[in-house]
Amino acid sequence: MNFTPQAFSGGNVFIDGIGCIGILKSFEPPKLDYDTIEATASIGKYEKVLPSLKPLSAKLVVGDINAITIAALSTLIPKIIYVKQNMTSVGITQKDTQIVATMGGVVKVGELPNYEMIKEIEHSFEIAVYSFVYEVNKVSLIAYDIENSTYMVNGIDQFASIRKNIM
Repeated sequence: MNFTPQAFSGGNVFIDGIGCIGILKSFEPPKLDYDTIEATASIGKYEKVLPSLKPLSAKLVVGDINAITIAALSTLIPKIIYVKQNMTSVGITQKDTQIVATMGGVVKVGELPNYEMIKEIEHSFEIAVYSFVYEVNKVSLIAYDIENSTYMVNGIDQFASIRKNIM
């Protein structure tokens, strides 16, 4: 398999199905941070990684203030946020790649823009993520859903052994 460098070349955000074309400034997807415990062996200590994730959160920065982006701050109803990103391979053969991140959750931090003269507005919000699907070229590589207790990486259920032991 040949790996080539890639660069983001564009992106769009949809909030509850409404496209906000051209306002996505940056997107930090959820960090997949696993629970770890410290274990002791005969010659020292080590960390054991457990097959469970710490709570997920994602951050978006948008360059517009409007009713749609402000509505995302409501905590009454979970929001569905869909981020579509395009990447281009750098090298002799250019290849375009599409990445789609779909998240369901509730905003836990909202930052309205600071007032600075002649500076572009940036509004950001951080989401407590309850469901997350990460697709590359329409292939689901990561699927996480806390309500259904599923977490899959490349189609392999990471919670299979845990679910087998509790059922």
